[in-house]
Amino acid sequence: MPIAVISTGGTIASTDDSGGDASPELTGSDLVDAVPGLGDIAEIVTEDFSNVPSPHFTVKQMFDLAERVRAYDEDPSIDGVVITQGTDILEESAYFVDCCYGGETPVVFTGAMRNPTLASPDGPGNMLASVRTAKSDGARGLGALVVFNDRVAAARDVTKMNSMNPDTFRSPEFGPLASVDEDRVRWQRRPGERTPDYAPDPAALDNEVHALTATADMSDHGIRAAADAPALCLAATGAGHIPPGIIPALEDLREAGVPIIATTRCPEGRLARRTYDFPGSEATLRRLDCHFSDRNLQKTRIETIVALAADSLDEAFIRPD
Repeated sequence: MPIAVISTGGTIASTDDSGGDASPELTGSDLVDAVPGLGDIAEIVTEDFSNVPSPHFTVKQMFDLAERVRAYDEDPSIDGVVITQGTDILEESAYFVDCCYGGETPVVFTGAMRNPTLASPDGPGNMLASVRTAKSDGARGLGALVVFNDRVAAARDVTKMNSMNPDTFRSPEFGPLASVDEDRVRWQRRPGERTPDYAPDPAALDNEVHALTATADMSDHGIRAAADAPALCLAATGAGHIPPGIIPALEDLREAGVPIIATTRCPEGRLARRTYDFPGSEATLRRLDCHFSDRNLQKTRIETIVALAADSLDEAFIRPD
């Protein structure tokens, strides 16, 4: 059965424009035709969803993309789905789809760090590995996956670690789920849990959810700017610590009914619950009735947007006693 390749744009679909800089122009068929041997692995059908740089991708487009994935999952003639996208916000799109998809059909996100006009473009290799993964029985029922540099990662774990190096997508702390070795996908582990399948109301998806990283002796201006926001996602230092100067602003937010979803700005680890109790420690976050997230800040914001639109914030994130 065929693999559906959905093209959304990004570096993998870019060529030199008249100004000498790369811009997305290639179609899904162009991408497929550029991969030697791809047709020997699977029959491919293509869909041109969009052709934009990934920072232009909107929350609405993420929802529409999730709808297309669900439609393919309901099509018994489709064996898997590969989505090509720019790498800048790929982890957010992949996680959005992960939050809205409860199907069994493999869904794989991939892209490229080097466009096709450069030496050693990585797009064809990533596409080949992604189709192999989408054809693998081990990929069924895992939600959205991300495949780069012959590594298979869960969308909930993976993040872009380097701004330019092709070996950029990594899963801090837990590592990849599998590797693509020659013509085989070698599964090493299974995810500990699967992301909940939310059912967001598309009209309620709100990109006004704020995201802020705590830094040393920061002002409270960014927090007060969230006074009218549907929620604030806050990446605290260390195990959940914030400068004491921002506590009054956070108290005002909670008094106004704005939910605060806290995570750590560290690439590994989670928020502590009861290790420290100084002002600005995780004890303060608990007193503020913050929700605690296990995802990085950008994914925490995505899940907050989806969960709010599904009226499921309390199901998405815990609030420690």
